[in-house]
Amino acid sequence: MSRPIKELLEITIENLQYFQDGLCAWFNTLFLHGLIKGEEYTILTRYMDDNIPSVYSSVDRFRHRKSDYWWKKGDIKPRIKWIKKHIKRNS
Repeated sequence: MSRPIKELLEITIENLQYFQDGLCAWFNTLFLHGLIKGEEYTILTRYMDDNIPSVYSSVDRFRHRKSDYWWKKGDIKPRIKWIKKHIKRNS
């Protein structure tokens, strides 16, 4: 059984040392280190895809649809902000 999204996001934020360049890679590294299960990785990536940052307008979403990154590659700060917002949202 997989853990709630809030717990998975908390695991992510507690493991800053595994951040590389984006959320997907971060989630994948958590999986590779045994901190989350494969199904939890899938849950996190689906949750992420369903919760595109609200700062994006519909034009931005269209423009970024082929990009692998919402924010500048390697910039952890906006990702931490997004994770904390969603931890709170899922509390």
